[in-house]
Amino acid sequence: MDVLVWAQAGDEENVLSLVRQHPVFSHFSEQFWTPHFIRHNLMLYRRGELLYEIDKVADACYLICSGRVGLLAGGTWGRPTMFAIKSRGNVVGDLSLFDNAPRTSTARALEPSLALTLPYDVVRANLTDNPAIACRILSAYATRIRASDQRLIEALNLDLINRLARLLLEIAQGLTEFELDVTQEEIASLVGASRERTNKALATLQRSGALTIHRHRVYRILDAEKLANLALQWSDDRAPTERLSDQSGPVGPDLVQSS
Repeated sequence: MDVLVWAQAGDEENVLSLVRQHPVFSHFSEQFWTPHFIRHNLMLYRRGELLYEIDKVADACYLICSGRVGLLAGGTWGRPTMFAIKSRGNVVGDLSLFDNAPRTSTARALEPSLALTLPYDVVRANLTDNPAIACRILSAYATRIRASDQRLIEALNLDLINRLARLLLEIAQGLTEFELDVTQEEIASLVGASRERTNKALATLQRSGALTIHRHRVYRILDAEKLANLALQWSDDRAPTERLSDQSGPVGPDLVQSS
């Protein structure tokens, strides 16, 4: 893991632009965001490298400036389970900011990723100088809790096809092609299903013409509208199996039932 060496002055401006648009960090003192601080704290993580590990002492959070970072927690039989993927503009590792508890997850770079390290003592100093920032942080936490509640509702009420289509659209962020270096088991954990059923659901999406998958990691969206429709809850009286059968031929009920 190396400290990033700036190739162009525009790189600093890119990070500063991200910071100034952030709902929390944009309220930090302008004197805080110096080029020296950014150069010293911006780190390049290669694919597979860890930003931090579960159960370790926490002393900083991280603003993701580019790339994708997966969050993992302890899973079945001690195997880590991926429960979220974060990208540009997201903050990870901030949970221990207020209680100094050990890390509750591991953050792993899924592709070459830039992350700005924000030491807790620096964040706390800005909170002391501007208490209104605490309200911004609480607002951000409220948004995350609502999103977590929504995920739970989706897991209980939506079909696997729905959840998988939504996940892929969220990761794509408007792109028609993206690379996702995660295992099929990790994708399954993200949608709350078994690996076998998730693999079958991915095959169903490919047969429907919504997307293709190359080398198990390169996803190409062929029909964004179809994928978006699949991401919506079924709105007619027919079963999801019948809807998919109209588009992709016979589909077994085990591919679309709720997990």
